[in-house]
Amino acid sequence: MQDSLYVALSSQIALERRLDTIADNVANASTIGFRATGVKFEDVVSGTGPKSVSFASSGKTYLSTAHGSMTETGNPFDFAIQGDAWFAIETPTGTVMT
Repeated sequence: MQDSLYVALSSQIALERRLDTIADNVANASTIGFRATGVKFEDVVSGTGPKSVSFASSGKTYLSTAHGSMTETGNPFDFAIQGDAWFAIETPTGTVMT
C-alpha cells in the first residue's frame, strides 16, 4: 500500500514540475532573448523481482539551444550572437557562459 502512494506522489511531483516549466515558457514566449527550458524524466526502479517498484524521477532541467529570430530593440545594451556561440562573462567565481 505504501509503495503505491510513493509511486503516485512521485508521479504528481514530476507532473507539477513539467507544468511549472511549461508555464514559465509560455509566460516568457514574447521575452526577447528568452531560451525555453524543458524537463527530462526517467523511471527509477526500486528493488528487483516481483516486489520491484517503479518511481518517476524528479526530472532534469535542460536549456534549449534552439536559435531564435533576431529582433532589433533599439537598446544599445542588448546584444545577440548569430550561430552556435555563447557570451563569456567574467564573475568573481570565474567565467560563466550565457
